Amino acid sequence: MEPIPTSGTIVAAEHVYHHINKHRIGHYKDCILSVIRGFRNGVLTGVRIRIPYIFQAVIYASLFRDAKSASRVKFVIKQMFFHGKNLGLFVGIYKAICCVFRHFGIKGGIDSLVAGFVGGYIAFGDSKSVSGSVNNQIVLYLFARALIGIIQGMVKRKIIPQTLSTTTPKGFRIFAAVTLALILYLTEYEPDTLNQGFMGTMTVLYHKSDSGPIFEKDDNKFLPILSLIVISLIGSVYPKLSLDNILTKLKL
Repeated sequence: MEPIPTSGTIVAAEHVYHHINKHRIGHYKDCILSVIRGFRNGVLTGVRIRIPYIFQAVIYASLFRDAKSASRVKFVIKQMFFHGKNLGLFVGIYKAICCVFRHFGIKGGIDSLVAGFVGGYIAFGDSKSVSGSVNNQIVLYLFARALIGIIQGMVKRKIIPQTLSTTTPKGFRIFAAVTLALILYLTEYEPDTLNQGFMGTMTVLYHKSDSGPIFEKDDNKFLPILSLIVISLIGSVYPKLSLDNILTKLKL
């Protein structure tokens, strides 16, 4: 690979390095290698993200020893493969399209927007089966990150005040409050607009708690954890009993 020309030198287009990918415009070998490396990194990143969930499912299955828990282990393993495949495919598509745009000298953000749109449509667009469950998690997570990024961009451009930045205590509290207000409104008044699995959890939290016993039969397993959390609620009055201090004393 040729060295980057010094300032003042007339630089040919084919020798200009992209500021992110560090390969030259019009250099097809660099583009191909970039796509391959991107695919590899995407696959391995997706697999690494899912491995802790597999261990979690195995531990859960060993504790409860039922068919549902055992099938959950298989499901999480499948998710690992699809996460790796879909993320690797997306990165490969994205890098390939960006290479094409750079070849024609198109930049300024349009390259990332178009490449991201096409890659997202192809790699993360499936909403069915195991692949769909993985895509749903990824897209919702990224949507939240994008929303926070937009807020930070508005702070940077002074469209909204610095105090409302999600990186400040006050700003994050407001962000959390607005998010929970919207979710609970939808839960109570427009439940059909929410994902069924998510709505099932919300039903347990906010609807089934209106009736029934204070403690279920299986709650005994979690009584020590529940007790510690209840005690920690007075941590604001007695700091020594805050959850952080309790867990520190337990060497956790």
